[in-house]
Amino acid sequence: MQRSNSVVIVDFFPEAFIAESDDIKGMKVVVKRFNKRVTFIDNGAKSYSTVTALTARNEWAERIASGATVTDYHTDKMPRSEYAPMACVG
Repeated sequence: MQRSNSVVIVDFFPEAFIAESDDIKGMKVVVKRFNKRVTFIDNGAKSYSTVTALTARNEWAERIASGATVTDYHTDKMPRSEYAPMACVG
C-alpha cells in the first residue's frame, strides 16, 4: 500500500506470507511483516525498514487520519535489487 502527502511517499510491500489454518476457510494466507520505503519528495532520499503487520496497520490509520491519501497498492514483494536487509554470514 502507498500513502502520500505533500512531504513523503510511504510504500508498504508485503515481506512474509504465512499460511495459517482457519476453522472456516481451511487455510488462509496472511502477511506478518512489511518492507517500508519512505521517499522524501523534496530531495528524493529514501529510507527502508521492516515493520510488523500491526505496526503497519496502525501507521496506515494514523497517516490517513492526518490527511494522507492512498495512491497505490503493492501486492508483490519489493524487488531484492532495491532492498536487501543486512544478514550475518558466518
